[in-house]
Amino acid sequence: MNKAQKKKEERTKLFEDVYSGIIPERVPIGAKLTLEATLEYSNISVGKTLWNMDSEEISNAIHKVCEMIPTDTCTVGGIVKTPHHFKILGSKGYYMSKTGYMQHADVETLYANEYKAFIQSPYDFIVEKCLPRNFKNLEGSGAKQSLVVSKALKAYYDHSAKWQSIIGSINQEYGYFTQPAGSATLCQSSFDFIGDFLRSVKGIYMDVRKQPEMIIEACEAMMPMQVKRGLPNNPHKLGHVFMPLHLGTYLRRKDFEKLYWPSFSKFINIMAEHGQTASLFCEHDWMRYLDLLQELPENTRILFEYGDPKEIKEKLGKRHILSGLYPITYLKTATKQQCIDKAKELIDIMAPGGKYVFDFDKSAMSLDTINIENFTAVIEYVAENTKYHNAGQLVNDSSGNNSIKLDTSVEPFSADLYTDWSTIPKNDIETQLASDVNNSLQQYEELLFKMIFAIV
Repeated sequence: MNKAQKKKEERTKLFEDVYSGIIPERVPIGAKLTLEATLEYSNISVGKTLWNMDSEEISNAIHKVCEMIPTDTCTVGGIVKTPHHFKILGSKGYYMSKTGYMQHADVETLYANEYKAFIQSPYDFIVEKCLPRNFKNLEGSGAKQSLVVSKALKAYYDHSAKWQSIIGSINQEYGYFTQPAGSATLCQSSFDFIGDFLRSVKGIYMDVRKQPEMIIEACEAMMPMQVKRGLPNNPHKLGHVFMPLHLGTYLRRKDFEKLYWPSFSKFINIMAEHGQTASLFCEHDWMRYLDLLQELPENTRILFEYGDPKEIKEKLGKRHILSGLYPITYLKTATKQQCIDKAKELIDIMAPGGKYVFDFDKSAMSLDTINIENFTAVIEYVAENTKYHNAGQLVNDSSGNNSIKLDTSVEPFSADLYTDWSTIPKNDIETQLASDVNNSLQQYEELLFKMIFAIV
């Protein structure tokens, strides 16, 4: 076993223990820099690199920070959006800013009077109505649309494959913990998806006042599609469905409980029943919802942006796996020793009893938001000073099963514009080879399905 393999084994054991209710040898570290911040550290143009995806240049920039910062998962990560497919599609929602960063505009593609049509078949409505409204090059004839989608699909997967190749090589060289192949997905809550990508933020908050029942019906109608998005090919306790939670904290408590929580909690329970853990990024301040978070399936992974660490630990620390809360902006304004002291203060609260992964309250989106020397000093402190004296022991019981049993029944996903190849008529030889034929053809349907929810 070489050095990298040994490191990977050690790091994987840290996360495996935490996720299995065992005190790990030390606190695992999940902090990351974005690719954009990494490129800036090496004085490489962000915009030019996102366009040319120069593998050697990107790899060199990533190596530079990986050599310096001793994280347990790859030091560079997050959602990498390249501009190629968005440009081909004529995107109104995503565009590259003057800094080279990809930006998301608030675009309305589901109109206030269209909920009933959306509820009939959310996927068909998204493909037929929302995509052409969001992408100007999908307007017009079917022939033109087909050509544009074909080019966009090729561009999306070409650059996704290039990024995966780069990061896969880095993971192998440095021995980082990685989730098992096919065990990680991304899915927004239904309310967030409607607000962020269909109705617009302004539109959905208007609907909260004027037609809340339509939101409830739409969130429930989306459930088969959402479950399909969230369940990976290979559910695994080391994998997850990552969910950035965006709009819930801007609702009144009674509206949150009525409009946001039911479909959200149902989805997470469905994932848990299939062996897929939810990894939540609770954006903004979720303190008034801690009692609801207690009801989620045990060992849900929750990264908090803001909040009181003591109260969060007290209410959720025996039940869920906690992370976040270290203000990343502190790295820019404080001295190195102050940053280390801040980490020690947080760890003293959050680490006892296990079920804790160190991370900042958000990723470093750009280099000007942090002092990278302070970032490095904090990670080094955590890596060297958070060993547990009782490693290997079982974590204290979470005081019984606090989950409220929900109705997790959900219809199988189907849509007119989604082909289930197992239902398509076959000739004699195709019937004899039905399993191979179905699998071979279905993979292309899944590629398109996945891309649609990466661009919508």
